[in-house]
Amino acid sequence: MMTPSFHSKGDLSTRARLVQLVAALERAGATPISNRDLHSFAYLANVLSPLWDIEPLESSILKDRNGPRSSALEHEIDLCVGVGLLVVETLGPDPENPTRLDATYRVNGTAARPVLQAISALPDELVTERFLNELAFAFVEIKPGLRDDAAIQDASWSNPAVANGRVVDFGEHAARVTVNPSLSAAQAFQRFAPSGVRLDRAEKLVMYVRLLKRRAHG
Repeated sequence: MMTPSFHSKGDLSTRARLVQLVAALERAGATPISNRDLHSFAYLANVLSPLWDIEPLESSILKDRNGPRSSALEHEIDLCVGVGLLVVETLGPDPENPTRLDATYRVNGTAARPVLQAISALPDELVTERFLNELAFAFVEIKPGLRDDAAIQDASWSNPAVANGRVVDFGEHAARVTVNPSLSAAQAFQRFAPSGVRLDRAEKLVMYVRLLKRRAHG
């Protein structure tokens, strides 16, 4: 049963996914996670979820020169800290923007455990959990200071047809026109597989994130 604090005012779908995101990062040993890296991880989860036939929580985002940042997710981070689902480990100046504060977060196991158990009992959420775990273990291979750099190397984000200040659309509108560039890039790894080898969705996901890692690491 979910705790009363989970049902505090806000977007329950975003809140549930946020708790899942940080829990996956924790299992991968990536917590405490910085605010900037959490937004980058959430962006990759959204843009790559169609690879696993999962509906993205957000299907578009404003392209900013500082990298992915979702106002809806940020609101839920604040709420989850306020109700005790997430714990702030550190708080200080953002190393890349001293005019802003940057926090690091981890899951409050006691408060979040019943929430995660209730989410896992829902139809299809075990698939989402496996997807986020695979993504988290690949994401943690990227150096902490370069994770937002990896996110902006993503095919949808780096699409030259989308300028800063415009919307990166990888959801419904993109699906009507063409496959989103990130999904297309991840699927393309199959073309380079040896004859007779069929890559599964987990392998494609890891290969794509490792490509972003190589580009970010230079």
